[in-house]
Amino acid sequence: MSLVKQKTWARFLAPLFVLGLVFQLAGCGDNEPEQRKAFSEFLQTKIIDGSKVRLPALTEEQKKEFGNYSKDYELLTGFTDQLNAAFSKSMESSMNELRTLNSMKAMVDNRDKVEKAQAETKAVQAKLDEIIKTTGDQYTALKMPEDLKAVYDKAYAKVVTQQGDLGKQTLVLLDSTFDDILKISDFLKAQGDKIEYSGQMVQFTEQKALDQFNEMNNSLQKNQQELMNVARKIAQLM
Repeated sequence: MSLVKQKTWARFLAPLFVLGLVFQLAGCGDNEPEQRKAFSEFLQTKIIDGSKVRLPALTEEQKKEFGNYSKDYELLTGFTDQLNAAFSKSMESSMNELRTLNSMKAMVDNRDKVEKAQAETKAVQAKLDEIIKTTGDQYTALKMPEDLKAVYDKAYAKVVTQQGDLGKQTLVLLDSTFDDILKISDFLKAQGDKIEYSGQMVQFTEQKALDQFNEMNNSLQKNQQELMNVARKIAQLM
């Protein structure tokens, strides 16, 4: 008899358990509109509206205020962290060494440094492509309401797309610049005693060789100018 009563009691409680679960789920879901609104306003005011890319660390209060949307913010900060690491850790030492190549003779005498810097540039290119693809896949998989997605898309375009494009442009131009330096280095070395170094300049005894040098040097100067243009865009953004 007691067993029957126990089963009856359990059947009576079951709808209450389900109802309680619904209340719990509803309670969690009730905060979503406020979390969405707070996160959307944060993206608009802190990231989209400014001319610079600024990704402030979230406070514990903000994490609570944004709820699960805090993880979507981590996608943006994670990309920037990986981008910074790819450039600084892999290229900083070699780029510092390249700054000492302030003459044609220095380029010839330190060809190995240029080769090293170019190899590191190609490695960073591959790493950046991987970072952009991984971030893009994560971005595509995001699920969020359309009104928030419209705002998030703008933040993503500024933080990921724009920074990624400038990073790729920089690396392509650097690679091309190193190609020009190596070509000039090999060309000057092949001239032997037909040329004379004077400070940062080089003097030729044959017009044909001078014309060839000028053509290569013009390509180098063009790449350097384009690098400066990209650097200005980066400075405006960062």
